[in-house]
Amino acid sequence: MERLLRSPAAGRFQGTRHIGDVVSAGETVAYVDGRAVTAQITGVLRGLLQDGLTVTAGMKVGDIDPRCKREHCYTISDKARAIGGGVLEALLSLGVCP
Repeated sequence: MERLLRSPAAGRFQGTRHIGDVVSAGETVAYVDGRAVTAQITGVLRGLLQDGLTVTAGMKVGDIDPRCKREHCYTISDKARAIGGGVLEALLSLGVCP
């Protein structure tokens, strides 16, 4: 849960850092209507919402990878690969894909 960045309030999102940046625990990585979104752990910023989006309080706005390997920002996670594989299998079993 520490790796997730959540909105402190409802409002417009504005990032101050970029995907791939190394951030430290306690560092501000974004703002929502002037309220800071801070990193809970040190790591690489792996995901972050697009600037200008309207968010709700508690909404996930980004995540931090504590392994600190920038190249992980540009690869598919094991979890995403497993979900994609499950969807493909379901489509194939339904005959949706040739």
